[in-house]
Amino acid sequence: MSGWSEAREKWDRDVRTARSRARAAIVGLGAMATVGAFTGLVGALHIVLLRRAEVPARAWELANSLREAGGLLELAFGLATGVLFLRWISRAVAAADALELVRGFAWTPSEAVMAFLLPVVNLVQPYKLLRDLHDGLAPDGAPEPAPRPVLDGAGGYRRVEVVHAPPAGAVHNVAIGVWWGLYVASGVLGWIASILRDATVAEFIRARGVFIASDAAAIAAALLAMRVVRAVDSRIAERHRRLRHASDEELDGRLVERDRQLRQDLAKLPGFDAPP
Repeated sequence: MSGWSEAREKWDRDVRTARSRARAAIVGLGAMATVGAFTGLVGALHIVLLRRAEVPARAWELANSLREAGGLLELAFGLATGVLFLRWISRAVAAADALELVRGFAWTPSEAVMAFLLPVVNLVQPYKLLRDLHDGLAPDGAPEPAPRPVLDGAGGYRRVEVVHAPPAGAVHNVAIGVWWGLYVASGVLGWIASILRDATVAEFIRARGVFIASDAAAIAAALLAMRVVRAVDSRIAERHRRLRHASDEELDGRLVERDRQLRQDLAKLPGFDAPP
């Protein structure tokens, strides 16, 4: 078995796992958007009840019970979706590094996960990570595979069969900055709502309104995050298609390009003498 055959098998495994985790992350994000809509509606119910001249006790108890249930759902689905998303991002970064033959990928899986977990750092780094991941997997980063002749004689001596790569899939674009901005805004609004006074009806309604705004931002962020995952996943699939069906000679050429690029980068370092 040639080295490129082994590499292709590894690409297949990495991409299969990354795409499976992408689907799981999308399901989790969809669930989070649904929970956000539920809690937002419960908040609106509180406001409607408080604006009545008389609030039925049973209706108020029901609204409070729904509010508590919504909080528990947010916690449970938030943790589950966070785990699913980080599992996906870790594998997506590993796949991106394996599929970038010239420069490799600037992030490691552990760095990608920590970008979301470290306080303060996670205000900006997740955006940079997803931007680099999305842009680094641009389709033009690997050439379209050339058709390859089949020389096993199956086509007869008059005709040579030619193998073409599968057709390209859809490659999506995405507004990564808007997604992460909405996610951060949702957290900030939720924190503000939690510290607002709610001793009077007017104060309670105001706090509920801020919570609803937080829920709206969270819903939009979850929907955009689903688009982010789909965009990166589609680019991983397209890069895999191009490399998987490239000939060994084409892949060897990518390694030559990598070595040339490395020498150019090293030549920029002060005091470095390039070998002849």
